[in-house]
Amino acid sequence: MDESGVPRSVSVSDGRMAIEGSSTRYVQDAARRFRLSASGLRFVGGFESRDGRLEESRRFLAEATVTDGALRRAGFEGEAGTIGLILRPLSQASEQPRLLLMLGYRDEDGAARPFAEAFLAPAVFEALKADMLSGLAQELSISATTSLWIREEDRRRGAGDGLDWYLGLDADGRSAQPARGFIETIEWRPSPLPVAEETASAPAPDPAVAHEAEEDWHEGSADELRRINWSFRLLLLMLAFLLIIVAMK
Repeated sequence: MDESGVPRSVSVSDGRMAIEGSSTRYVQDAARRFRLSASGLRFVGGFESRDGRLEESRRFLAEATVTDGALRRAGFEGEAGTIGLILRPLSQASEQPRLLLMLGYRDEDGAARPFAEAFLAPAVFEALKADMLSGLAQELSISATTSLWIREEDRRRGAGDGLDWYLGLDADGRSAQPARGFIETIEWRPSPLPVAEETASAPAPDPAVAHEAEEDWHEGSADELRRINWSFRLLLLMLAFLLIIVAMK
């Protein structure tokens, strides 16, 4: 896939990548974690014929974005934006204990589009499938160590600061080189509960109306107390008259 049409020399020396015509130097930092957040998780099942054999093809699809940063291509302008995420199960016969991640660009309909592909152990894949079918997995996050590059001056940025990650270039300097890594953590959760429509659409109370209602309540309470006090006084007065009548007899 020829993305630039202009060949550029790319050199890697002492852990630094340099691109012809660019003053930026790129380095790799294994201590930093590349993080993806994904939503719209959906399961796709099926079969495919490969080399004369029928194989089951199961995967999850989602739309992902880089958490606190962006994915870019060294030597190119712009950032990836939304990344198409695919999660596949490793072969049952595989003894790979690690969860793998691959990032890059692929040609789709004549355009270069970013992708991320995760390969999960069968037990992890089945657990994700069970939780997704029961509504417990609509959002997903991945943390991984990768072969992505960062700008040399960004090495001093704090862990909580946003960070741009770069795909390297092939030797001809024309196209982005895929990056690979190991997934350290993968977590999923249900989507946040939507706010009830009646709560969201209920009009806010008018302060003036609320104030008038409060004043009416106070006035009504005062009137009620005055009536109670007057009734009590009448009762005391009647008792006093009865006592006088009894005393006179």
